Amino acid sequence: MEPADRETVTGLPPGIAAAREDLTPMLSQYADLCAAHGDALVLFQVGDFYEAFCEAAETVARVCEVTLTERSDSTGDYPMAGIPIDNAAPYLESLLDAGYRVALGDQVEDAAQASGLVDRAVTEVITPGTVVEDDLLESGTTNYVAAVAAEDDDSAETTVGLAAVDVSTGECLVTSGGPDAVAGELDRIAPAELIAGPDAPAFEPSDAERGWTTHDYDAGAFDRRTATERLEPYLPAPERRFDADAELRAAGAVLAYAEYTQGDDGPLSYVTRVRRYDPRDRLRLDAAAQRSLELFENRGLGASDTLFDALDETNCALGRRCLERWLRRPLVDADAIRSRHDAVGELADRSLAREGVADALATAYDLERLVSRVSRGRADARDLRSLHRTLAVVPDLKATLAGAEGEERPTTD
Repeated sequence: MEPADRETVTGLPPGIAAAREDLTPMLSQYADLCAAHGDALVLFQVGDFYEAFCEAAETVARVCEVTLTERSDSTGDYPMAGIPIDNAAPYLESLLDAGYRVALGDQVEDAAQASGLVDRAVTEVITPGTVVEDDLLESGTTNYVAAVAAEDDDSAETTVGLAAVDVSTGECLVTSGGPDAVAGELDRIAPAELIAGPDAPAFEPSDAERGWTTHDYDAGAFDRRTATERLEPYLPAPERRFDADAELRAAGAVLAYAEYTQGDDGPLSYVTRVRRYDPRDRLRLDAAAQRSLELFENRGLGASDTLFDALDETNCALGRRCLERWLRRPLVDADAIRSRHDAVGELADRSLAREGVADALATAYDLERLVSRVSRGRADARDLRSLHRTLAVVPDLKATLAGAEGEERPTTD
């Protein structure tokens, strides 16, 4: 039993018990990061590797199939395992697929300039629903983290607020309904991750293969006042923008979670539109209907020979995501359908314009994800070149489309 006057370190993963003064400076630093991110597996940058210690090392070795070694110092003997930083993507993918959230404890000062222990901080928490690295995302797809909050009222049926954000693109959607309606929306959106507020109903995916990981989140993030303050940088007067209090609280919580995973550096500046929608404005296609119609998955061939596969002649990632949204949420309003048909017909009748648009888009990179990386300070020289080349396409694209009647600009609708 530890003496009462000695602080026992509880931040380290289980498997090592030590008093604070018995830890080496580096292990003490690791313990601090573990304590601050207790719900995540902390990977700790040591030179060119991300290292994990104690039971976290055993997890990394087992899931990532890397060698488990042992480190010995004044603290004692304890397991250690590492992955190379310059090829971390496949190992991170394995950890995410196994259901882990991973906190990256990066060196935030130049080791050559450090007078003592190199300063480290968690710069990103990678979770299934907040992945932003291209190596971990399929091009032209959406990847949502969603939050649900229950309305605190005395109505016969509980109103559930649902908010979803794609951290890689900045898209943010908000809606509400009864538990059955929200369950259907979750099946349609298919988030990779779901966080639940206090008293929110439990939601399980109807298709285990398209399932999401579910976990509780800080109850304070679902507080109405806290959520309102969180939303203010994204949305003026947020308390007047939603149909239900549960929508506001779900939106505030999911954005708080998104900010946390990106390093808690404040609002995500590239999330420029928090859009509320009514599910009744679109045809509801639950997971069973999507499977039966083979919209996105063929039971025998995966994504091959599906309706999406047959229609996908898009030339860029934004177009592919737009087509996916249109198929998942077909229009039901006759005027909107006619407007879209007119837009398609306009290009169908103008072969030169159509070819010009196709050629321009074929040279475009994923603008939404590029803007996301630039806004988060994660862009490298290659990203900036890609952004420059994509923006250079815009004048030609506008000129080609000039005068096109019935033009419809793809949106998240």
